[in-house]
Amino acid sequence: MVHLWRSRTKEEAETTKAPGVGATGDIAVIVEGKKLDTELVRLACLMAKRAKRKVHLVHIIEVPRTLPLKAVLTEKSNAANKLLSEAIAIAEEAGCDAVAEIVQARDAGPAIVDEARDHGCALIMLGLVRSHRSQNNLGKTIPYVLLNAPCRVWVIQDPNGTAAASTPATAATSNSDVSVSKA
Repeated sequence: MVHLWRSRTKEEAETTKAPGVGATGDIAVIVEGKKLDTELVRLACLMAKRAKRKVHLVHIIEVPRTLPLKAVLTEKSNAANKLLSEAIAIAEEAGCDAVAEIVQARDAGPAIVDEARDHGCALIMLGLVRSHRSQNNLGKTIPYVLLNAPCRVWVIQDPNGTAAASTPATAATSNSDVSVSKA
């Protein structure tokens, strides 16, 4: 492809960027404990590695309003540590530079947006498993992130909740998957 009003070096530089990632910024992957998380981490690692960026693996623990925000939630913290350890192992296997973080917050949406802003992320990746009972229910987190994110947002949907951990391309190539981008 040739663009008449661009220099060749600029065109070549643009082709080396990962899809969906701007010229600067890392990728934030929200790890929630779904089967789809494995595919999200692998996809993010492929893109980050190509763009020479870092992947931020984030798990949000929503603290009930009846407890102090800094309350020690041992069970949830242990589960989050396990999830993030598995995600880090996937990133290391892919040869990707990744950082894991557990965030305690009242609501996940504002915490995700703040993390993306704090780390200068160019992309936030969220997984959505469609429930058979609620076809159009995105919850409150995804709409909040889509409206307030300082960067692009990809919502990748697993239509039937049975994403196999061994097929990383499913999230990116299935016809029924949803990618929502906010530029």
